Amino acid sequence: MSKPTVLSAIFTITLAAACDRPSVPGANGTGYTVHDSAGIEIVVNHTPEHAPGQFWTIDPEPEIVLGGEEYPGDAANDSAQLIWDVVGIARLTDGRVAVLSGEGQALFLFEASGKLSATIGRAGEGPGEFMRPERLQYLPPDTLAVWDYHMTSINYFDTEGSLLRERTIDHAVLMERVPGASGESMRMTLPDGSFIVGRVDPEAAREIGEPMPGSTFRFMPEEYLRVDDEYGTQSFGTWEGMEMWVPEMDVDPDFGVPFVPTFALDSHIAVGGDPLSVYISEGDRNEILQFALDGKLVRIIRRTTDPLAVTDRSHGAWMDDMYAFGEVIGEPLPPGVFDGMPRKESYPAVGGLVVDAEGYLWVREWSESEAGWPDRWSVFSPWGRWLGILAVPPEPALSDLFMCYKYMVPCWVDRDMFLTIRRDDYGVERVEGYRIRRVE
Repeated sequence: MSKPTVLSAIFTITLAAACDRPSVPGANGTGYTVHDSAGIEIVVNHTPEHAPGQFWTIDPEPEIVLGGEEYPGDAANDSAQLIWDVVGIARLTDGRVAVLSGEGQALFLFEASGKLSATIGRAGEGPGEFMRPERLQYLPPDTLAVWDYHMTSINYFDTEGSLLRERTIDHAVLMERVPGASGESMRMTLPDGSFIVGRVDPEAAREIGEPMPGSTFRFMPEEYLRVDDEYGTQSFGTWEGMEMWVPEMDVDPDFGVPFVPTFALDSHIAVGGDPLSVYISEGDRNEILQFALDGKLVRIIRRTTDPLAVTDRSHGAWMDDMYAFGEVIGEPLPPGVFDGMPRKESYPAVGGLVVDAEGYLWVREWSESEAGWPDRWSVFSPWGRWLGILAVPPEPALSDLFMCYKYMVPCWVDRDMFLTIRRDDYGVERVEGYRIRRVE
């Protein structure tokens, strides 16, 4: 029995919607419509609920700063020596900040003042030890879970640092139940202990063929599957991969890859809310699909806004920043690698997804600033209403290019604080937390 794809499901819903009684813009509320189609709620947003200047605000300066050469502490509590290769952050209910360092092989807890409160874990392969931790989960109010390298182990600690339990994943069973999946396939961890893997569709991979120099293409599609604690699976459909650029030039073999990700068009996934939901967007469509944990599509969140045009200036800014960021992280791009790359007509509608601790959906997107990168967030209510737009951080920097993007730069958003990782001009990491002031 063949499995329906997400696109076929959307096509079916669209046909069904054509038979539904049409909704009038604003009939369900100012600037949006809601209707039901085949048991699926469709929320169509025409304008944000709050106009500019009437929505939440973000403080212009960070309230929390951990690490960075500009903010050294005393020798015993110097966060500047501990904030490096950060792979996970979270803000606890008591106000402390948890910071997981991959290369540091430890989980650090800091007071908001920057004082080191506790160090959890150490290098090793025993209980409570890490080989190379990759994911941090905060399970309020008092549990922290650290997922080690390729899911070799998951250690659960209380917020005082005591090891509560250790869990292992049976990779043989995982690969048997989900052929093509491995420890490298993990995309998301869920509070109930389940996780989402991305499995490449072999048929779609064969159809891609060899990309031509001087062209862009979408990388191999992935099927997202949730794996529960008994290795049962629930599919969320197959989604297009990251957009790649194939240079016209002969790439230096030392560069290692024949094509370069544009970090523009991609599929995005986020998990959160109560009850837990999985949100997925293919990037190019101005809509986000909301699934229940069993894989059932429960809501489609859409906007009717026009695409934002890519200008020569913003296209040039993107290329300049790609080169500059490669230099900062010590992985310079070959000169001329973007020569001949055509300018897009418009930006994708979605540049990233995050669900905050309150269940609000944050959608990263491009603004009219011509910065070349997503530099603002649209916030949606747990029921899909577009609430307003925020610029976070208030003063974007080169280090923000990959903010909240596929664990490349982790972030955390709760009711009062937006935490992310930023770098100075020399690539030194620091955790910054910006106060969110919400309109009730």
